Amino acid sequence: MSAEPAGRDPPPLLDWSDRSHWSHTARQCRYCPGLTNLRDSKGKAAHKVCAEEALAQQAAEAADAYQTGHLG
Repeated sequence: MSAEPAGRDPPPLLDWSDRSHWSHTARQCRYCPGLTNLRDSKGKAAHKVCAEEALAQQAAEAADAYQTGHLG
């Protein structure tokens, strides 16, 4: 049995194995108050899990807007 709600794809898993996603300086995550050494593709501090949750939420909002016809 899957833990995901019916009709929803699991959230994307980001690959941050490249060294460019690491900094020796901890900074506050852009999504939560925690500190992280990780950097997203734009160089902003972000936990991988926080970034994945934000992407999943954005995708769900876009899908909802598409289905209801409220596209911008």
